[in-house]
Amino acid sequence: MEYTSLSIENILHEYEKTRLANKRIIQDRKNEIYAKIPRIFEIDSDSTSSYLEIAKMRVLGKDSDKSQTRIASYKNRELAKEKTLLLEQHGYPADYLDPIYTCKICKDTGYVNQEKCSCFINKIIDSLYLQSNLNNILKQENFNTFSFEYYSKELYNDKKFSPYDNVKNIVEHSKNFINRFETQKSYRGNILIYGETGLGKTFLTNCIAKELLDAGHSVLYLSAGELFESVLAGYLMNQKIELEDLFRYIYNSELLIVDDLGTELTNNFVLSQFFEIINKRETSGRSTLISTNLSMKQLRDRYSERIMSRIIANYTVFNMYGDNIRYQKRKKEISSIS
Repeated sequence: MEYTSLSIENILHEYEKTRLANKRIIQDRKNEIYAKIPRIFEIDSDSTSSYLEIAKMRVLGKDSDKSQTRIASYKNRELAKEKTLLLEQHGYPADYLDPIYTCKICKDTGYVNQEKCSCFINKIIDSLYLQSNLNNILKQENFNTFSFEYYSKELYNDKKFSPYDNVKNIVEHSKNFINRFETQKSYRGNILIYGETGLGKTFLTNCIAKELLDAGHSVLYLSAGELFESVLAGYLMNQKIELEDLFRYIYNSELLIVDDLGTELTNNFVLSQFFEIINKRETSGRSTLISTNLSMKQLRDRYSERIMSRIIANYTVFNMYGDNIRYQKRKKEISSIS
């Protein structure tokens, strides 16, 4: 997937459209209120004139007489009280004519103290999801479409629980993990899901991603290849500045999902960056979800004891097992045709 096509200008244009749309709403409300309650039009006019007069005095250096400023401020407070009372008497909320902001943090500018607001970063992530077609995938792969049909209720090899009971337990814990995002601000936990290919690991991570995205949480979903080879290598090694926001969000998103760990080309760079991500996100109380086709032994051999000790200590580990679901579905499709 190519990340260089992200357009900051398009996002800034979205903010401009949002501000204009909200201003139109307020103007429509003012027109409505001024027609119904003419006194409020007078109050707004008087308040505007008063503020302009104070500003003019300060510009001209004539604000040495603090009493005038105090009188004007008192007058404006009294006018504001009268305005609020009139609105409430006519059945309107007190803030009916206050400015409207879709994001109250940055007031729809996209920036807070010259730093990109969290809503700006979410727009970047949304843009990535549109590019990767993940939005369409999440419409198809979610808890409403997750099926236990292909998980056997018979015991599997030397496992204590059947694949059916096992995945039921994993789904229940996944939903508890999601619920913690609503009840806790940080340290909501981490998850590692491992097992052979075709068992629904990616499907389940998509379910979790959709639930949290729909609830307004910041989620960054990357395959291991995208994470290490496209983003980290692109930004840190190839100095692609357009990846800076995405790089920062690897550490700051509420949930980072790393899908298919083990499919990337593993080297010293990957090992150092992987440890850095796990360590920093855990220290800052951010959650991480990892899925992999590798066994625990393979993970330890590939990513070192130092990394695995962090995962064992700080992650809830789930093993998905059973018969290959993709093969079962394909077999069912073929038999239905014949």
